[in-house]
Amino acid sequence: MAGWRVRFWLYAAALAAGLAFSVVFTGDMAVPDGLTTDAAGKAFATMLGATLVALAVGSAGAYRFILIPPAAVLYTVLAVYGWPPYSLSGWRDLLLEIGNDVYAAGEVMYAQTAPYDIEPGLLVLLVPLVVVLVAFSTSMTLYEGSPVVSVVMLGVTVAVLSTSNFEAGIGPYFFFFLVSAVALLLNAGSRGGAGGPGRLAVAAGAVLVLVILLLPRLPYSDLTVAPGLVDWRNVGNWGNTRLDVQADVGDYLDGGRDLALLRVQTSEPLRWRGGTLDYFDGVRWSDTTEPGDDVGEEISSGVPTRYVQQRFEVLNARTELVFGGYKIVGTSLEDAEQNVDGSWRVDAPLERGTTYRVVTQVPQPTPRQLRAAGEAYPAAVRERFLQLPENVPEVVSETAQMIDRRYNPATPYDSARAIEQYLRFDGGFIYNLDADFRRADRALEDFLSEDGAREGFCTQFATSMALLARDRGIPSRVVYGATQGRQTEPGEYVVTGANMHTWVELYFPGVGWYPFDPTPGFMLPFAMERNAPRPEIPISQQDLTPQGPDDLQEQPSELPADQEDGARDAGTTGERPAGIWTLLFAAPLVLLAVPALKRVLLTRGRPQDLYRDLTGRLRDHLPPGHGSIADSYALTPTERILILAGASGLDEKPFREFARAYSDHLYAPNPGNDVGRAYRAARRELDRLPRWRRVLAAINPASLAYRARKGLGVAKKGFGKRLRGKLRGRFPRGRPEKRR
Repeated sequence: MAGWRVRFWLYAAALAAGLAFSVVFTGDMAVPDGLTTDAAGKAFATMLGATLVALAVGSAGAYRFILIPPAAVLYTVLAVYGWPPYSLSGWRDLLLEIGNDVYAAGEVMYAQTAPYDIEPGLLVLLVPLVVVLVAFSTSMTLYEGSPVVSVVMLGVTVAVLSTSNFEAGIGPYFFFFLVSAVALLLNAGSRGGAGGPGRLAVAAGAVLVLVILLLPRLPYSDLTVAPGLVDWRNVGNWGNTRLDVQADVGDYLDGGRDLALLRVQTSEPLRWRGGTLDYFDGVRWSDTTEPGDDVGEEISSGVPTRYVQQRFEVLNARTELVFGGYKIVGTSLEDAEQNVDGSWRVDAPLERGTTYRVVTQVPQPTPRQLRAAGEAYPAAVRERFLQLPENVPEVVSETAQMIDRRYNPATPYDSARAIEQYLRFDGGFIYNLDADFRRADRALEDFLSEDGAREGFCTQFATSMALLARDRGIPSRVVYGATQGRQTEPGEYVVTGANMHTWVELYFPGVGWYPFDPTPGFMLPFAMERNAPRPEIPISQQDLTPQGPDDLQEQPSELPADQEDGARDAGTTGERPAGIWTLLFAAPLVLLAVPALKRVLLTRGRPQDLYRDLTGRLRDHLPPGHGSIADSYALTPTERILILAGASGLDEKPFREFARAYSDHLYAPNPGNDVGRAYRAARRELDRLPRWRRVLAAINPASLAYRARKGLGVAKKGFGKRLRGKLRGRFPRGRPEKRR
C-alpha cells in the first residue's frame, strides 16, 4: 500500500502518536545542554525528531528492521547527550553516565507520577520506544498491508499516554490522530490507495469523527453511553473504582461523580478520613512517611475527645484504605494495620460487599487551648511538615505576607483562621469543578495570583492553605477522604465520587493535628467544631468594593460633550424600526414576569418551597454562569446552600441554621417548626446586600432556568427508563439453561 494518500494519513497519525509522548513531561529541565532551554519545547522537539527518524526507517523497504536498532540508539544519544565521543574511553564514560541516568529515572518513575521534569534518563527510556513503535506501525501498513494493526498500535499508545497525565494537553493529539486514523482506513480500502475512497466512504468517515467527538454532548447520552468509554483522559469504566490515598481527588470529581463508593452508618455525620499527604513537589502531594517516623501526636492527652462508631460497606470500589471519622482507635478488620499518621490500611484490598466497623476518636479542643499552643514544634515535625519545594512560586510568600498585614493574627491558630477566611470569603476565590490548569507546575501561581483565574476545587484550596501555613512556619499536611455523603435514611449516608474531598490539618503543640477546610461552601461537621467553631473574622472592605450599575454610571463618557449631545439628538429624531418599539414594550413585561413567577412558586410556603426559593435567590445574586458551582446532584442541601452563600460573600451562620432546620424536617423523626423562622433570618441577611444587587437578582431568571432544566432532566430520565422497560419487554434477553 504505497499510495500517496495512504502514506499521508499514515504519517499524520504516527506524528500525532509520537508527539503525544511530550505530555509526559513538564516543569524545568534537569540539564541545560539539550536541544533547547525550554522544557516543553525540548520535549516536543525531541519527540518530533524521534518520530521523523522512525517514519524514515519504517519506510526503508527490506532494510527497515535492520535499521531500527542502530537508528534508535544513535538518535537517542544525539538528542540527549549531543555528539558521541570519538574514543573508547569517551564511550565508556558515556555508557556509565547513561546507566546512572537510567537508574535515577527509574527512581523518579517509582516515587512520582507523570508529568515529570525532563531528565536525561527518562528520555533514554522513552525515545527508543517512540522510534520502535512508530517504525513498526509504519511497516505494518506499507509492507504488511495491515492498516488496522497500525491504527490499533498508535491508538492504544495515545490512550495510555492520556491516562498517565491527567493534566490538559492530550486533546489536540487525540483529535489529529482520530481524523488521520479514520482517513487512513478509508483510503486503504482501495488497493494501494490510488483511486481513493468514494464520496460515500468520505461522508461516512466524516460522520464517524463527528459522532465520536460529539457523543458525550448528544441528547440522552447519559442514558446510553458511559463517559469513561469515550473520554480518553479516563480510559476504562468507573464501574469498580480504586480508592487510594495517592490518587487525585479530581479524577473522581471529573469522571465518577455519580458512582456510589461507600455506605456509612453512624450516629452523627463526620468527615471520612482516608489518609494524609506530607510532601509537595511543586505539582502534587504524596505520602512519604515510614513506620516508626515521628509525625507528632495525633491527639494530645490533655485534649477532650468524643468516641463515635461507624459501619462501612464497600460498594463500587476496591481499596486498601480503612475509612473512618477522624482518628480510628479500633476496627473489626483483623488484618488492618495503623500508619504513623493515624490512618489504617489492609494488605488485601477490600472488595465490593465488604463491611467493617470502626471506632473513631474526635478531638474537641477549645479556642483557648489552640491559641495557647505556641510554636514549640518537635524537630521531626518541623523537618517534615514545613517542607516547601525549591520552585515554590513567589506568590505564596507574597499572599502570606498580605494576609498577615490584613488580619494581624496574634497566634499560629489565628494565622490559620485568617488563611482559611481569606481563601473562603475575602480573596474572591470561586469553587469550580471545571477549572482547567493547562500547566500543572504553574497551577498554584495561576490560582493565587491577583490576575489569575482564582477558580478551582478542593485540591487547589487545600494545597494553597497548606503551603501558606508552612510559609508562616505552621506545620501542615493535606488530608484525603470524603465528606459525609448523601443521607438516604436517618443515620445512613452514601458516599459517591462527588463527595471525595481534600482538606488540611495543622499541628499545634499540646493539641495535635487539627482540621481546617478552606474550600468555599464546605464546612466541617458540627461534631468536629463543637468546642472551637470558626470565628467570625471581620471581612476587610478595602478590596471588595462592588462593581455595579451605580459604579458604572460614575465613569466618564468616552465621547466628547458635543459628540455625545449629537448622538442623543440623532437617537431621538431618527426613525426607529417597529421591532425596537416592540422590544421597548415587551422588556418591562418580561422583567415584571420574572419576580412575579418567583413569588407564585413560593405561595404554598412548604419547607421545600422555602428551600428552593432561598437557593434560587442566592443563585440569582451570582454573576452569570457562577451558579453552576452548586449543580452537582451529590451535594447535600446543607452543602449546596452554603456553597451559594459563600460565593455570594454572605455570612454563613443564618444559612447554616436554615440548612439544619430543613435537614431536620427531611430526616428527623420528630421535626420542629423552625424552617419558617430560619428562612426569615436568612432573608434578612440577604436584605443587607446593596439595593442594586437585590434589584438585579429579582429580575434575574437564572434560578427559574435552573428549575426548568432540572425538571426537564428528571422527565428525560423517566422517559428513558420507560423506553428501556418497553424495549426489554418487547425484546427479552434469553437466559442460558442451568447445567444439571
